[in-house]
Amino acid sequence: MIPYYQPQYPTAAELTVPQHMLALPAMAQYGINFAVTPQDRREKKRKIDAEYRQRCKVKKEDREIELQHLREENAQLKRENESCREENDSMAHKLRSKEVEIGNLKSEICNSKKVISNQEILLDTLSQQPFLQQIMRGCNQLEVALLENERNILYQNANWDGWESERKQLLDEIEKLKHRNVMLKMQNQVLGDKILSQKDTEASMRRIS
Repeated sequence: MIPYYQPQYPTAAELTVPQHMLALPAMAQYGINFAVTPQDRREKKRKIDAEYRQRCKVKKEDREIELQHLREENAQLKRENESCREENDSMAHKLRSKEVEIGNLKSEICNSKKVISNQEILLDTLSQQPFLQQIMRGCNQLEVALLENERNILYQNANWDGWESERKQLLDEIEKLKHRNVMLKMQNQVLGDKILSQKDTEASMRRIS
């Protein structure tokens, strides 16, 4: 005997489509398109616009922050450049001062060397010419002898009763002797200059020949 089964029919609740199987708006599911309402489109557009504005706002804030950093960096670089320019100007001024000072020192050294060279030439000439040495010694000896002679005369003719007049006479004689000494030194200088001139002339003649 074949058993008999009562057929089972689905209820209204069982015929309802589960929530997770429902299709999204404007998307096909199992080849079926569900209609999208104008409100859905407006909501979607509003959401997209809001997201776009938010992205633009974030980008703008980021650009503002970056620009502020760049402005601060540029200001710092300008300050550093100004400091470097001032330092370079100060260094250039110091270098110019040093160059002037070095030039003056070189000129002074050159003049000193020239004077020393002339003195060495004069000394060498005098040391190699005995007759000039005798002249120099004779001048000095003559000066000493004159001083001693004047001193003896003053002592012999001294009138101690008239000390003030004798003192004045003595001072006058000393002034005369000082003047004579200066004249002798000038003569010696002229003699030395003549010797130097003669030596330069001889050196020039030797170079020409």
